Amino acid sequence: MHRLLWVLSLAAAASASDQPIAYSHKQHIALGLACLDCHSSADTGAAATIPSVRKCMLCHAKVAAAKPEIKKLAAYAASKREVPWQRVYGFPGEALVKFRHAPHFRARIECATCHGDMTQATTADRLVNHNMGTCLRCHRQYRASEDCAACHY
Repeated sequence: MHRLLWVLSLAAAASASDQPIAYSHKQHIALGLACLDCHSSADTGAAATIPSVRKCMLCHAKVAAAKPEIKKLAAYAASKREVPWQRVYGFPGEALVKFRHAPHFRARIECATCHGDMTQATTADRLVNHNMGTCLRCHRQYRASEDCAACHY
């Protein structure tokens, strides 16, 4: 039963293109932005985090402000509300995974290893499906710990 719930939660997270604002990683990366420009805690914290509406508005108060999707963003900012983005990546609670971005960043694992080629991503969708096999394969490749307690509670 737990396995079924885990698979269903992955499937639900994988169909995340129903976002409140159409967002294109491809477009932002083409402008020269790097992952850490928006996901600023990926190198120091547990989570990469989704940028706040205030962070987005640092550029979009002036850049492309007349575009319909940016007007939606500005409306969230004006009402002092965060954009209710749908999570694309994450592990279900019953997997008991304690994933941390920072150690992977320090190990110089490229973001694309786990997130796919975001230079071509025109919607906020999952490009890579994670499971214990994909994680273990990478841990073996980089000679990282395979101890269960390294990743699980």
